[in-house]
Amino acid sequence: MQNPENKQANSIVVILRDNKGRRISNDSVSIIVNGVEASISQRQGLYYTNESGYILADVPVSATYKVDLKLPDQKIYSLGSVAALAEESADNITCDEAGDINKDFMMSWKGLKNMDELSVSISELRKNSPANEKNYNYRPQQIIKIGSSGTYTLSKALYENDTAVISGIEFDFRISKDGAVNPELLPGSKISIKTLIEKNVNFEE
Repeated sequence: MQNPENKQANSIVVILRDNKGRRISNDSVSIIVNGVEASISQRQGLYYTNESGYILADVPVSATYKVDLKLPDQKIYSLGSVAALAEESADNITCDEAGDINKDFMMSWKGLKNMDELSVSISELRKNSPANEKNYNYRPQQIIKIGSSGTYTLSKALYENDTAVISGIEFDFRISKDGAVNPELLPGSKISIKTLIEKNVNFEE
């Protein structure tokens, strides 16, 4: 995951698996990303499942993340690489933090370099909620393919129905891109990079 506005702020997770899909946990094997070396982080999940992996943060990067495997004999093998994403500016997204129940809602964006998908999650307050508590639910999530510039509009006629009234909207501008892996790795091996910009709108007073 790369911070959308600062590619030097990143979080990298590498998981090694054997040919049966099981995670490999070997304290003698390390991962190197752009010259930064990391040892295995041993972790046991529920029902004794193996959730071990390699975790790195804030790895220096210019154009590419290069991932290598270092074996106990000190030999180094390439696992793959993926291009860093261009840095975005959240200011290129115009979105009010508060919605007006009496007006159509509109959001716009321009000059986005990477983002190609927008997810829209609308939360609702149920009208049958008890007086002393509030019960919420979500409408089905919308996934919209987007370009570098565009608009999103929600008509006020859609804010309310027989059972609920809109309480908020969460927008996620996001992208995920695959890189190139060493062809000698097991089938299904992959390397990818992603980022997102989140915007929230509150319709409750």
